Amino acid sequence: MGLFSSVLHLRDIERAPVIPAVDAVLQDAGFVPEHLGAVPAGGPHMLPKHETGPCYVTSPLSGRWLTLIETTFAVPNAPHLADLGRRLSSALSCYALALIVHDDDLFLYNLDYKGKALDGYNSFPPYFEDHMAEAAIEGQRHSPEPFAALLPPGRTLDELRSLLSRGWWHAHDAGRLDQDGMPPDDDDEFPFEGERMTAFGTLLQLHGDAGPYPYAAWAEGDGILWSSFLAVCYRPA
Repeated sequence: MGLFSSVLHLRDIERAPVIPAVDAVLQDAGFVPEHLGAVPAGGPHMLPKHETGPCYVTSPLSGRWLTLIETTFAVPNAPHLADLGRRLSSALSCYALALIVHDDDLFLYNLDYKGKALDGYNSFPPYFEDHMAEAAIEGQRHSPEPFAALLPPGRTLDELRSLLSRGWWHAHDAGRLDQDGMPPDDDDEFPFEGERMTAFGTLLQLHGDAGPYPYAAWAEGDGILWSSFLAVCYRPA
């Protein structure tokens, strides 16, 4: 099985108001807090098992971004990460950027500001639906201009567009998709979409510095100071 990763970043927000805001969203979804505490130095896999509700771990503000990782997968009735990001961006009056990798085949993001959707991205629109109509494909086209205000010094929108277009979108726009809607083998696609998420996070410095972004494959824990994170886990009300 490939990489699955769900990570939310909030801009210029300290951690103290984030957890009560997450509590409010989860309460609306039918969950109540079960555990709040420090993440062990070994990482989230060392937390007590929480099998009936979602669990998140959150960093302090690092540079311009705070990181919130969803450590559970496919919990029934739990809010989708993009919905959680939109709700938090409204409640906290900030930018929220939700990043998802699905089985290392698909990279998605949603960017919101104060509850308003600014941009969304799908690295391979036909992943769940074969032979999509062109209008449906265009409806999923990314428009990364809102990231202009979020770029670190020295990085450009052209770099971001190039990163997002690599692979399926580039082949689509160049008319190079095969009869099954796939890019040719010699295209410039990322072999694994976790690599695109890592490049995306590194370009935007979502982890707070200019080094490689560590949260795509967060379960491996390389370079993550887990002892600075807090865990908040929920159970059905």
